[in-house]
Amino acid sequence: MASTPASTSILIINPNSTRSMTAALAPLLADLTHPGLALHFHTGPPDAPPSINDAETSAASAAATLPSVLPLLAAHDAVLVACFSEHPLVPMLRTHLASSGSGLGTRRKPVLGIFEASVLHARALGRPFGIVTTGSYWEAALSRGVRGLFGSGDVGGSFVGVCSTGLSALELHEMPADEVRERIACAAQALVGERDAEVVIMGCAGMSGMKDAVREGARQAGREEVVILDAVRCGVGMLDGMLRAMGRD
Repeated sequence: MASTPASTSILIINPNSTRSMTAALAPLLADLTHPGLALHFHTGPPDAPPSINDAETSAASAAATLPSVLPLLAAHDAVLVACFSEHPLVPMLRTHLASSGSGLGTRRKPVLGIFEASVLHARALGRPFGIVTTGSYWEAALSRGVRGLFGSGDVGGSFVGVCSTGLSALELHEMPADEVRERIACAAQALVGERDAEVVIMGCAGMSGMKDAVREGARQAGREEVVILDAVRCGVGMLDGMLRAMGRD
């Protein structure tokens, strides 16, 4: 007997051009699918940067990826931009969907970035949270992003800051696994041990599946129990819940 197609679909966009990063996400998110939800993946075109490391590569990736995404929107109910930043593709897609077509259904499609999704998730837990990220550029950039979301630099004392690994998103996949693990653990140790974070967000889509490294760093800091948030999983879960709340399941 043929299976019934999922009634809702989330399009997950990796706005850089590195297909291996996109391919790595699918098995890590497979347990979030259910008979009413399908996940589909899209990688930025070849002219998108291979890694998003700063404001310039963010802007370049949005400009390159937007045209390739627009023809796909009609086939999906929600969109997740899998770049941990205030990525310009998020407002671009929201603006497009809000202004296109005349039907309410078109304008009801939510668009979310993994940065926003994970920070909202962390804030809801009501415990001190911080972010482990890639290059040092993101320490200030992501701190500004949190301030922009909540209008407060430390979110009433909840946000304890950002610690970087010094690696790019591409290096997370290309460098030896032991070195990557050590870099992530070191950043997590600083976040938990020096800043008292109880919730750690993995601040890069390329870190999905690397919770053990964060947990190792927390243990090195003397904390056995810490909540570790995978930003991509946060985004999928939030969009799935939104679609259900909107009556799209």
